[in-house]
Amino acid sequence: MKKAIVVYRSHSGVTRRYGEEIGAALKKHGIQVEITSVGDCDFAAVAEADYLLTGCWTSGLFFVLQHPDEPWMAFVRDMPETKRPRVGLFTTYKLATGSQFPKMRAALAGKTNDPVFELKSRNGHLSAADEKTLEGFLADG
Repeated sequence: MKKAIVVYRSHSGVTRRYGEEIGAALKKHGIQVEITSVGDCDFAAVAEADYLLTGCWTSGLFFVLQHPDEPWMAFVRDMPETKRPRVGLFTTYKLATGSQFPKMRAALAGKTNDPVFELKSRNGHLSAADEKTLEGFLADG
């Protein structure tokens, strides 16, 4: 059975809910899923996973300077290099994601495989389009 780990950093609970919905969608496809916050993540579980989905809420000003918050960045800095899992990114936001995904990709460069998709949500709920993206992610891996 394939394994996925969904690692999130949530400020108000919206990103946690989005991560949980992503995990539930993966489970519907027969994937064994662990959902955890960046503070509780076991790096050994990341190294053993077939899929890593990691996300953070979008911090920054209304339309500019969006970035992952410091706890997510610390998680990435502390994470050992791992090339095994396929990687996807997700975020929640109020108005715009702006430079959030490029900054997440830059932080992960050299640590993991290049992320193959990005999901975003204003309300922390998985859309039908998000589910199709996840299906493609699983089919290609």
